[in-house]
Amino acid sequence: MIKSRWNRLAALLALMTAAMTVHAAPSAAAAAPSAPAAPKLTDQVAAILPLCASCHGVDGISSVALYPNLAGQKPEYLAKQLRDYKAARRDDAVMRPMAEPLDDAAIEALSRHFGAMPGAR
Repeated sequence: MIKSRWNRLAALLALMTAAMTVHAAPSAAAAAPSAPAAPKLTDQVAAILPLCASCHGVDGISSVALYPNLAGQKPEYLAKQLRDYKAARRDDAVMRPMAEPLDDAAIEALSRHFGAMPGAR
């Protein structure tokens, strides 16, 4: 008799805990600040990202001092640099051919993508 009472009590306690967890989950999720949505990447931008990552790192943090970190940079700055490479106002044997095929939408998307990443600490 005592054993069955403990089993019922344990089952009731487990049920109450589960009910409170399910009930509290939506409010906890609603209270948590949401991260900014990652910019939507076009096929062109998604195709060029591996090229960017080969020098600037997958997370926008370069492991080679020669190449700058892109993560956390201001998107306006990144867009200006890409446009300057594309127009040959800024010359670099590696970056100019990378920037030349990019249209304005791709430049903006890449700049927002890297700008939204957390910068180096």
